Amino acid sequence: MTSDKRKGQRCEVKLYDETEMSFPIVCWDNESIQLAQSWIPRETVIFASDVRINFDKFRNCMTATVISKTIITTNPETAEANVLFSFIKESAQSGALQDKMDNQSKECINLETIVDVYTVKQVKEKALQTDGKLDPVYGIIYGYISTLDIDDNASKVIRNRCSICHFVVNEMSNTCTFCSDISPDSKSTYASFDILIDLTDHTGTLYSCYLSDCVAEETLGCTVQEFLALTEDKKTALKWQLLLERSKIYFKVTSLPSWRTGLKVNVLSCKLADPIEASQSLSRKRDCK
Repeated sequence: MTSDKRKGQRCEVKLYDETEMSFPIVCWDNESIQLAQSWIPRETVIFASDVRINFDKFRNCMTATVISKTIITTNPETAEANVLFSFIKESAQSGALQDKMDNQSKECINLETIVDVYTVKQVKEKALQTDGKLDPVYGIIYGYISTLDIDDNASKVIRNRCSICHFVVNEMSNTCTFCSDISPDSKSTYASFDILIDLTDHTGTLYSCYLSDCVAEETLGCTVQEFLALTEDKKTALKWQLLLERSKIYFKVTSLPSWRTGLKVNVLSCKLADPIEASQSLSRKRDCK
């Protein structure tokens, strides 16, 4: 609805390349909207010239708008387009693209907007309904951590990340594949948790879920530096403080057939659940059956 009460159409597309994972371009006219609807996510390269660029105060970022002068070419046959297309395919196949998108979107997720409660069985069923698409499902599980190997080998739970894009860097070269065009002098890395855990409730288990970065610090109650200073006995004691305890777990799950389990689960928050809240939630789910 426009300011003068006229109804219209609006289509917003998120663009990305090697340097930015989410840049919005807005279409208002029917021709550009129909063209945008023909684009296949993560498979289409576009070249857009003469778009209007503005700063969006509400979202605190730059945005593009298609105007009458804008010319859009889909899948142009240029060297730049070929390089970008190769980047898309390689990143998607390796899972690196999804990792980077997860890292960039963490700060944008407001947990208060996630209200749907699932059982593990329902999460699996819901994810399979996406038919292999990368559209994520957000929700809450009242369950417990059934596997948490933090007292075995620190190198298995701590990885170095790029201080610029926060992506896990190459272990051998200690360099970031996404920021390779930036001078090495301006880059640095930092140690971050990167833990695989299993989440279980009375209906089943979600295997190899990602508990990483600041979410892991909040869950464990310590920073990476504090964790490294713990003795093996104290790490084991910390593990058993969390294992098999009923927790309220916020999650993001994406169906990825090429992934090790077919589902990529990112833990957005994991805290001990209020017993009354968990009991009431599970009772409501039983009543709905």
